[in-house]
Amino acid sequence: MNEPGDLGGGTPAPEAAGAWLADVAHDRVAALRGFLQSWYADVPPVQPEKTEAPMPLPAALAAFYELAARRPVIYGVHNTVYPPHELEYDEDEGGVVFAAENQGVWVKAFDPEEQDPLVYDDGEPDEERLGGVLLQFALVEAVMSAPYAGHALISEEQRDRFVAGLTRVPLAPATFPEQDTVIHVGPDLVAISCPEDDGYQLSVASRRRAALAVLRDPGFAWESFTG
Repeated sequence: MNEPGDLGGGTPAPEAAGAWLADVAHDRVAALRGFLQSWYADVPPVQPEKTEAPMPLPAALAAFYELAARRPVIYGVHNTVYPPHELEYDEDEGGVVFAAENQGVWVKAFDPEEQDPLVYDDGEPDEERLGGVLLQFALVEAVMSAPYAGHALISEEQRDRFVAGLTRVPLAPATFPEQDTVIHVGPDLVAISCPEDDGYQLSVASRRRAALAVLRDPGFAWESFTG
């Protein structure tokens, strides 16, 4: 019998969680494109509107826009990446603002002179450059927009047992939805966790109900669970 929080079968190989995962270490743009194409494969594409950015785009943002134009959910349902025609340089932020928190708590800006630029939040650089931040954004928003999800406040021990059955995405901790958010993935699912008080907030989601079936009773009580 599996221990509480053990997904069974040990840590999945990267190809089991998604072929894109192997690209993260050396090609953030390829990883971003691969994840978005696989995760939203069930979303019917729409005819893209003709919009143009007022400036040349870094490769990662151009790839993001190419896919979001066909499936607008990619722009975000909780936080938002601005569409290309809304990009503008902000003197106060010291760069081109391209993303924002839903209540204006933060905005993200990049230096338009660089191909894989640093990303700034209130003047401070993120640990990840633009390609990594966009991949973080895509993974977090995948959880926020998924039709099947679970959320719980758990202990550090429970959290460690839970993620032992998943693969950590090799990115620095994200600054959203909370500081020090760590992202793990498994076959057809994404999990995000961050410290809170003496424990962790955990959210896990999938676009396929069957992918969450094994998590219905992982050894702790879900605050909400639709899997």
